Amino acid sequence: MSAAFEVLAWNDLAVGLMEDFSDLSPRDRNLARKAFLGNEQPGARLYGISDDVEFRHNVVRELRSVVTRYPSDPLVADLVEELRDGSHDFARLWERHDVASSPALRKTFRNTVVGEITVDCDALTLTDADQHLMLYTAQLGSADADKLALLAVVGSQPINVDDVSN
Repeated sequence: MSAAFEVLAWNDLAVGLMEDFSDLSPRDRNLARKAFLGNEQPGARLYGISDDVEFRHNVVRELRSVVTRYPSDPLVADLVEELRDGSHDFARLWERHDVASSPALRKTFRNTVVGEITVDCDALTLTDADQHLMLYTAQLGSADADKLALLAVVGSQPINVDDVSN
């Protein structure tokens, strides 16, 4: 993921857990846009994540840091302007001027294929490229690890219980 929350690369398990980013235009792969502008239903949570409110706060804090690092980058400036104009929530959080982020160590996704799945989150910062590699893992031998293994096999394809029992 870029510093401006653009999903740059993903694997099949990310497709199963979140969505197939290859089906989206590069502009629509931006998680900041998805978090603040992409929810058609009031109260909808991005990928069903349990910490969506904290994720949105973190997006704003991180974007504020990015604006400081790249004050003349038109991509970053345009993204912030679009989010401020299009989301009352983003504009309100932006005005708070928060900069310290608190990374999530655990996250629960509500997935359409396997239901709720809790994963540990690790973010590796690639400082030379100003990118973040997000790693989601589950405790070995846990039900969540089994769900991740199932997602690795079926991806984002819905499972028909009648087909499995026959």
